[in-house]
Parts: sequence; structure tokens; C-alpha cells
Amino acid sequence: MRSFEPRTLQPISDKQDFYDKKYKKFKLQSKLLTLNISHKIVDYFNFSLFCLITIYSFIAFNSQREWTEIYSSIMEMRLINNDLNGYISKTEEYFLNEVDMKDQFKKATSKDLIYLKKPSEIFNRKFLFSDLLNGIKDSKYQRGY
Repeated sequence: MRSFEPRTLQPISDKQDFYDKKYKKFKLQSKLLTLNISHKIVDYFNFSLFCLITIYSFIAFNSQREWTEIYSSIMEMRLINNDLNGYISKTEEYFLNEVDMKDQFKKATSKDLIYLKKPSEIFNRKFLFSDLLNGIKDSKYQRGY
């Protein structure tokens, strides 16, 4: 007689193998899905990081361009100031030479002065209409506001 054990053991092991295979397949799919999701997260993170680096590099290039313009204008002002310092020193040297030459000039005396006679003013006691017109033309009789 046959025993039931071999018959029952074989199908139970087949069922067990089937469930094991199904579980392993499900487990593998879940791992792949989890791995796929984590890869998508890492991809989005890398893409956002790349975008941020690109934007910040353009901002840095713009700031560098502005700094270069400011620095070049500062250098031009420095050159102008150096030229001004040169002009100021030349002017100071000229005036110091003039002050030093002051001792070389002769002091004026009363004999050196030229006296001119002051012309006497003629007073016209008569007031004529032509004098009024001449005064208006010369703005002598005009009033301001």
C-alpha cells in the first residue's frame, strides 16, 4: 500500500516552491520599485542641483563683470588723481618760486610813483531835457525792483 505521505509531501513542496517563487518575484519587484523611486529622487536632486549651480554661476559672472567695471573706473580715477597731484605739485612749485623771487624785486619809493592830476568835474547847474534823455540811456535815472 501506498502511503499518503509521499503524495502529500510532493504537492505541498510544489506549493511551497510556487509561493516561494511568487514571494521572491514580488520581493524583487518591490525592491526594483523602491530602487526606481530612489533613483528618480536622486535624479531630481541632481537636476535641481545642476540648475542651482547654473543660475549661481550666471549670477557670479554678472557680479564679476560689474566688479571689473567698478575696478576699471577706480583705476581711471586713480590715474586722474595722480595727474592732478602732479599738476598741484607743479603749481605749488611755481608759486614757491614766485615767493622766493619776492626778494629780488625793488621796493617802490615815492619817486617811482607817477602822480596824475584829477580832472575837475564840471557841474552844470541847468537841467535840460537832453540831460534827462542821456541819463535814461545811460540807466542813470532808472529804478530797479
